[in-house]
Amino acid sequence: MHFAERLWQRHRWSVPLSLASALFFARLAWEVREGELDGVDAAVQKLVNGLRGSFDGSMVFLTTFGGGLPMTLLVCAVLILLMSAGKSRESRFLLWSTVGSLVLNLLLKLLFHRARPHAEPAYLLPRPDSLSFPSGHAMAAASVLGSLTVVVRVLRPRRAVWLSVAVLSALIALGVALSRIYLGAHYPSDVLGGLFAAAAWVSAVTGWVYPRLLPHERTKRAAP
Repeated sequence: MHFAERLWQRHRWSVPLSLASALFFARLAWEVREGELDGVDAAVQKLVNGLRGSFDGSMVFLTTFGGGLPMTLLVCAVLILLMSAGKSRESRFLLWSTVGSLVLNLLLKLLFHRARPHAEPAYLLPRPDSLSFPSGHAMAAASVLGSLTVVVRVLRPRRAVWLSVAVLSALIALGVALSRIYLGAHYPSDVLGGLFAAAAWVSAVTGWVYPRLLPHERTKRAAP
């Protein structure tokens, strides 16, 4: 069997998911660089600004939870539990997917070098002075929570448990992304870019480490 055929059989879902997310990110990044999304960003920001005052507490909580320290502590806590339970493969997966996402985010920020929104002062929180695209909070939350969802799925709990974790993780990740727009820390396209980049990376790592996790990927499981 040719290499391409083996690759497709092993990664029949993960490769398309990763490539599609990467292509969406690339198109978004191109339009951001060309300034074609400025009008869309302004319209969405105006819409979200109209919600200010109604969800201040929850938005501050979500943006704090999606920050570097809480995400790092969450990953470290889960890593300790996994290693204590002898789950070395799951530990490696979680480490690769989360640390890799962090490195990727830093590289992408340096590549695109987009400044933060110009509103002064930012709403409720000091305006960050780091680069803006893609959003680190959105990418970190999506990568960490998405990776934890994969780990829970691999551990094979009851279907209701896994689905509950998946839905809750998705809602929190989207909430963190929305909070960055709500608080004026990012353009809407920044958080969308962070979500696409996280999806591309996590799906690629998931497909490589767990090729039988997704539907129709039926090759033999690799040894731990």
